[in-house]
Amino acid sequence: MAAYRRDMLRAVTVPPTADEVARAATEVSDGAIGPVEVRPWPRGHSHHAYHLLAADGNEYLFKVHRRPHPGRMRRFLHLAALLAANEVPHPRLRWSDLDRRTLEVPYVIQEFVPGEDAGVLAGQLSFADQHRVGAELGAGLAALHAIEYVDTPTAWATEFDDRIRTRAAECRSLDALNSEELAQVMAFYEARRAALEGVERTVTHDELEPENLLLARRSDGWHFAALLDFERARGRDPVLDLAQLDLTTFPQWPAMGTAFASGYARMARLGPHVAERRELYAMYLLLAGIVYYRENDAPAREEAARAGLQRWLTDTRS
Repeated sequence: MAAYRRDMLRAVTVPPTADEVARAATEVSDGAIGPVEVRPWPRGHSHHAYHLLAADGNEYLFKVHRRPHPGRMRRFLHLAALLAANEVPHPRLRWSDLDRRTLEVPYVIQEFVPGEDAGVLAGQLSFADQHRVGAELGAGLAALHAIEYVDTPTAWATEFDDRIRTRAAECRSLDALNSEELAQVMAFYEARRAALEGVERTVTHDELEPENLLLARRSDGWHFAALLDFERARGRDPVLDLAQLDLTTFPQWPAMGTAFASGYARMARLGPHVAERRELYAMYLLLAGIVYYRENDAPAREEAARAGLQRWLTDTRS
């Protein structure tokens, strides 16, 4: 089974041609899209992505996942319906081809939301922009975290125990941890593991990096517009998303983090021991990032995660 999983991770879908995309989009929409101009969309990180401009002026994103995985599309379609029903700000799903009728690989077509992902706006957000975006992001994420989503009968504490032990062991095998550092990681976890008992699962994004936060510029400055790329969303502890923002986003824009809580307004509903869980997940995300970036051949990001883990080890040791 492990070998099969590695083979699936290595398998990469062949990007369809522009003509294939145009034909498939017209066919799957029963002609609603009509003639369309197709351009590659270079900001697709885990997808072969294409920007579609229809003759009527409407814009869409056509996305084929780079690495196929059983059940990925079906889970995404279920999540897309939940996001729409709960008014989570995101690019709405318009069409999909789950049964692979029009291409050799399944794909989705989403509405195109104009704007810029936060990853390209470093240094461009004023204090007022950060404050505004933080409050709006808080409200948007609160809508996501209000969705109950239990996709496994396993208690979260049990699932996380397996996850952190596996990621720590993998980091040891990748020489990201020596034996003493591994012991330090596990001691930190053992001191906080009781905080995970009784955690209720909701929809979590699970990849809340700046690249997945879409911002739109208006007359009064930058605003939060949408959460992007829900392919890794699961039913987990919502504090996991908060820890990821702590790690990837709020250090760049401190005023955004300060204003986030006012928009989020769900802290009281996250249960007890939020601080301990947030600290624990911050460490876990570094471990998981090293493994994930190695599997997905992203050496620069893997190196950044390794550096972050070493800083954490030093800070915790002192």
